[in-house]
Amino acid sequence: MKMLHLALILLSLSDVLTQDSNWGVKYPQKQICAVRGFSVSIPCSYYYPTSNPIQVTEKLWCSMNSNTDLCKNPPYVYNSASNTKSDFEFTGDDKSDCTLRIHNVQFSYSGEYRFRCITNVEKWTGYPGVTLQVTDLKVSLIRLSGNGTLKPGDSLNLTCDVTCTQSSSQFVWFKNNELLPESGAVLHFPALTLRDSGNYTCTWKTNTTSGSKTISLQIEDVLTQDSNWGVKYADNQICAVRGFSVSIPCSYYYPIINPNIQVEQMLWCSMNSNTDQCHHPPYVYNSASNTKSDFEFTGDDKSNCTLLIHNVQFNYSGEYKFRFITDISVGRWTGDPGVTLQVTDLKVSLIRLSGNGTFKPGDSLNLTCDVNCTQSSSQFVWSKNNELLPESGAALHFPALTLRDSGNYTCTWKTNTTSGSKTISLPVEEHPDHWSIWMIFCVIAGLSLIISGAVIYSRRRVHTEQQKKDDSDLHAKVQEMESDSDIYANIQQKEDDFELYANA
Repeated sequence: MKMLHLALILLSLSDVLTQDSNWGVKYPQKQICAVRGFSVSIPCSYYYPTSNPIQVTEKLWCSMNSNTDLCKNPPYVYNSASNTKSDFEFTGDDKSDCTLRIHNVQFSYSGEYRFRCITNVEKWTGYPGVTLQVTDLKVSLIRLSGNGTLKPGDSLNLTCDVTCTQSSSQFVWFKNNELLPESGAVLHFPALTLRDSGNYTCTWKTNTTSGSKTISLQIEDVLTQDSNWGVKYADNQICAVRGFSVSIPCSYYYPIINPNIQVEQMLWCSMNSNTDQCHHPPYVYNSASNTKSDFEFTGDDKSNCTLLIHNVQFNYSGEYKFRFITDISVGRWTGDPGVTLQVTDLKVSLIRLSGNGTFKPGDSLNLTCDVNCTQSSSQFVWSKNNELLPESGAALHFPALTLRDSGNYTCTWKTNTTSGSKTISLPVEEHPDHWSIWMIFCVIAGLSLIISGAVIYSRRRVHTEQQKKDDSDLHAKVQEMESDSDIYANIQQKEDDFELYANA
């Protein structure tokens, strides 16, 4: 029984070759780290007897996360017999290099990897393999002094951290894509200056991989309302009706004693999506972009920074801030706090005071206009069939309806920054008793017309038949007279003939 077990073990290890044979695989590193989203190489070399004409027929890489039989059978992350493209790229050859390059590394790629080579003589797997650990690179800002926005004189550290241990690794720092002389996991700022503003990138490098992460550092000058720089908002709270337009009045100023100052960029941001005082995108308006949207800048590059928002929606509610940047280093700032926009619906309702069913003359009701928003200097304006009514206020009262009150009524809510309208239809119908009388009248009138027509028709018919009879009698008499005339003429002719004969 022991001999059988030994035979099985020897059989299973027949293609797992050690470094003592002339066949083998070498991995320079048994543990490799990689930063998620970047690339990593797994260095590898293999060898076989060169005295014999041996040909490599197939090269394989497998992940032991999915392959459990020493890479003898699929699945493989790389197979030289397949042309399938993936994140796993073989950068070696069919001689001695078996390096694997993994792109866009993800956490799920962590685990052990093994290389297997098949020749026309022998086949083997490099065992044990290489363990890959995937991590995130984190860049943090640790404030040592100061609070609020970063200002000159504040102290802080930028730290770079990767939760992975690998020999020969180093941290490299860049500012606005330019290499800095400082190195190490910490970049120290004992006292900030305006020149320290910029984008800082930490790059972690090893001999097999690298990964980077960027953080922004924005130092602002200390500007107060007493300075010659600032932003003013006419209102801190503004209401708007959904689907309509609204203006956010705004003005800004800077020293006029320096005529060389030029405004280079104007920005509006919504604090729903922008969380860094409008220093970086996203912006709802950017003067450097030609993108069209519901957010239209109606100001200028001198002093007016008014923003007009079209087709306002509920998700547009929130705080808005204006920021502008000039061509001097200290001439950039954000108007803080900003303006809060509240979006609501305009509702027009019909409140019945008397009557029921359809609206009839004499019924009493109110048309009311309501907007769930409080704003100074707002007013309600009413119109009927697009004609302005003298009444104003949130309610339109009808003490006793008349037929003339039928129509389409529109309520318009107006402020100095926006307006919104809603229309309701008011159909007033004739009283049912009046309708019944009118129907009876119409029926009687109709019957009278029918009877009168029948009488007239009957008389005309009798008259026509009598006329035809008289015409027939007259015609008969004429024919009779014509017949008598012919007889008389014949008798006269015969008398004349007889008289001529007698004389002869």
